Order: sequence, then structure tokens, then C-alpha cells
Amino acid sequence: MERRDYQSKSISPDEVEMLSNVFEQLLHDYQIPRDGQEAEDLAARLVAAYQSGVRDVEMLKTLSLRA
Repeated sequence: MERRDYQSKSISPDEVEMLSNVFEQLLHDYQIPRDGQEAEDLAARLVAAYQSGVRDVEMLKTLSLRA
């Protein structure tokens, strides 16, 4: 996945914690190794969905899994 520089408002510590929890749950549920390209791509999609305005946890999960 191509890396992008996002120029949007910052993410609060509470939001970072929520995104981290979603990320960890997806890694666990789908047995994705934390230290691989697949995990990096997943994290990028998760942050991109969040920055686009998605706040629903289940929708974030769904959008993050789409390649």
C-alpha cells in the first residue's frame, strides 16, 4: 500500500487508544503477524478510514479489512 502524508487535525490519546484496540483485535481475529506488510497496510487503512470521518468501530473494522 502506498504511504500517504495525512494533513488533518491530530488524533487525541483516547482516539489513539481506540484505534490501537481495533488494530489489535483485527490482528488477533485474522491471525495477522504484527511485524509484516499486511499489518502495516491494515494500520494505514484503519487510520485512513478514521481520518475520513468513520467513527463506528464495526465500520472501521470492515473498511480496514478491504484491500
